[in-house]
Amino acid sequence: MTKCTKRHVFTFFKGAQLTSDFSGGATTSDGGLLLVRQFDEQVGLSESFSKLIRDPRDPRFILHDQLALIRQRLYQIVAGYEDANDATLLRKDPLFKAVTGRRPEDLDLGSQPTFSRLENRIHSGTLEELNDEMVRTFIRSRVEPLEEITLDIDPSEARTYGQQELTFFNGHYDSYMYFPQFVCDANSRFLLAAVLRPGKVSAADGALLLLARIVQLLRAAWPKIRIHLRADSNFAEPHLLNWLEEEGIAYTVGIGQNSALKALSAGFVKTVESQFEATGQAQRSFTSLTYKTQKTWAHARRIVVKVEVTKLGTNVRYVVVTKGGRSKALYEWYTQRGGTIEDVIEQLKNGYEADRMSCHRFEANAFRLLLHSAAYNLMLLFREHIAIPELNDADIQTLRIKLIKVGARIERTVRRIWIRLSSSWPFARLFQQAFLAVMSPSPG
Repeated sequence: MTKCTKRHVFTFFKGAQLTSDFSGGATTSDGGLLLVRQFDEQVGLSESFSKLIRDPRDPRFILHDQLALIRQRLYQIVAGYEDANDATLLRKDPLFKAVTGRRPEDLDLGSQPTFSRLENRIHSGTLEELNDEMVRTFIRSRVEPLEEITLDIDPSEARTYGQQELTFFNGHYDSYMYFPQFVCDANSRFLLAAVLRPGKVSAADGALLLLARIVQLLRAAWPKIRIHLRADSNFAEPHLLNWLEEEGIAYTVGIGQNSALKALSAGFVKTVESQFEATGQAQRSFTSLTYKTQKTWAHARRIVVKVEVTKLGTNVRYVVVTKGGRSKALYEWYTQRGGTIEDVIEQLKNGYEADRMSCHRFEANAFRLLLHSAAYNLMLLFREHIAIPELNDADIQTLRIKLIKVGARIERTVRRIWIRLSSSWPFARLFQQAFLAVMSPSPG
């Protein structure tokens, strides 16, 4: 790497000659990753992730230990370097060397080709194990056994622009894409599954098998746990509803309009419309009815109906439920899924760039999705553990600004590696609070 020694003189400053050069020595802009690395040591997320990936390489010729590679990639994603190409740019960074177990003078870290080889030796069985490990990590992270849990499930578009395997044109999204499926715990927003799927499958394709694996792991840990499911109308498929009932899983699932439902709810809709006409005020009312399809449902089910009438017109929505409660409360509880699973997916895409899947092999792209999802979960657990009030709801961009993105100078002495953080950093107080929390024993 060629050293740049040229000075840069800036003329806007009038008090003295303002000059810059590149003689600052070994520095980094991501000093706060020390906190993340220490926390990862405690929860063991990257280690458990790495143990599930078979390493066929001959130990005699290995330059980059697999666990170090997993840590390097995860921490780069956490710090905002989401592309594998960034590894080549950061392989000399002394802070990234430190958090992956190397001294500043040691061999440089893995580069993009190294990570491409790692990604391309991942197979479908490993992907399933890694998804299961996310559930196991969630179980280990809970201080007390859970008495109940609400699972939110949703797919999302992941656009593709190259020659990736199993990408297809999806007419609904009007794009070439993958169609990943996500499941999260509605309370903590911990991601329990992130499964890459081909671009033209149905929204609910594979949902039953995915949920079955999650439910089995949850019940193995907590046999008495009560499980609820929320999902939009794409998941109102008879085989899935039947399975949920057989498993004793209460559900609240959207259902599309049809002529039979319109006929059953017509009287109620008319009543609400009449109230709007009489008062001129917007109306929003709820009721329940019993409904059974002619061919695909073996028995009748409860349908919650929401009718909203404004000057813009009448809006009617239907939700099929087995969870008990009043119609209004059930519908509003159902709509909260937009603030959980949809928010999780948005954070994955915008904060962690989880839709960066430019590998050719489908399995390699599925592994990338899991790496970004693991980074999301690591930071969610980190935020939960440090329990700093002003960061309780912080997204990853805020966590980066206030805890990770701090300039530091690295000094090597005989006995120590000093990471000298910026003396003028405005968030030093938060760093100190986070450090004390991370170094304290876990409540569990």
